[in-house]
Amino acid sequence: MTINQLTETNAYLFAHFTGDEQAPTDEQIYFALSRDGRHWEDLRSQGDPVLTWNGGEKGVRDPFIVRGPDGAFHILATDQSIFYRGGWQEGMATVNGSTGLVIWDSPDLVNWSDPRLTDVASPIPGAGMAWAPEASWDDERAQWIVYWATRAGRQEPGNPLSNELGQDVNMYYATSPDLHDFSTPTKWIDRGNDVIDTSMMLGPDGWWYRVSKDAQITIERTRNPYASAYEAKRTDDSQAWSYVGSLADILGDGRYSSHYFEGPELFTYNAADIYDPQGRRMPFGLMCDQFAQGKGYLAFRSADLASRDPQDWELTDGIDLGNLKKRHGSILPITDSEYKAVKQAFER
Repeated sequence: MTINQLTETNAYLFAHFTGDEQAPTDEQIYFALSRDGRHWEDLRSQGDPVLTWNGGEKGVRDPFIVRGPDGAFHILATDQSIFYRGGWQEGMATVNGSTGLVIWDSPDLVNWSDPRLTDVASPIPGAGMAWAPEASWDDERAQWIVYWATRAGRQEPGNPLSNELGQDVNMYYATSPDLHDFSTPTKWIDRGNDVIDTSMMLGPDGWWYRVSKDAQITIERTRNPYASAYEAKRTDDSQAWSYVGSLADILGDGRYSSHYFEGPELFTYNAADIYDPQGRRMPFGLMCDQFAQGKGYLAFRSADLASRDPQDWELTDGIDLGNLKKRHGSILPITDSEYKAVKQAFER
């Protein structure tokens, strides 16, 4: 059972940043709401974020919002401001960036704690940053799996956290019972290409699925989410990560590769919305940030995350993402009462 199945949901909350990096408020947190996962209403205008972070790097990117097993909500985000760093080229954000994550907690999506900065990546040799965190609750072990991307900028032979293959941006995870105290990180994905922006979910079939940006937008599955992986490969070992396919290969379109997309984000549609406009059962959503073209999100749906059949995947037409550009965020199914409370608290 996934966390979203613990309560009946019939609406959605989108947490995101706007990301043009032209003002301090571009790299803060904005909310949008939807009744159907297709038509989105922004709660604030550009320059008026819902949540702000003025510590650390004085900005946050890549917010991930999640409902915990106790019903509480959490937002994890990258501690970063490209605006204050003076741009991507001058900022050296992957070399001397923050190794901490910014975290908020809330009992109800309306009242949010003060944000805290939690260092998760400094044990990694030469760590240059901690990017795009997400958290998945493991009910069997009663703990969070928190994962993010870090550049391992220094080689230390024999250190299991050091980079081993090719380019040096890898995915790492740590576990936590409460998102306050974290274990020492574990290297999770190390490949010949840089790998970032992993999104993971436990499917209703009992398999864990993840999507990452490496050379492609790569889809994998396993029964053991703690397994470390190197180059993506297909395997019959259910305790290892097995390659399903890439978005570009499945749909036969090179524009769906990592050259154009980043920030892939998995989510599950509510029961009332699992059928697409053609009447096909498509319960899984995948949003991808069109960073190369500066266009914000492109939406896809899937009937089966384990399938390489293009008939089980589709580009979702007719999406209205609202007025604000939505950069690398996340979508949370919510209840009707939560929808109304968030709208009343934050809309203006």
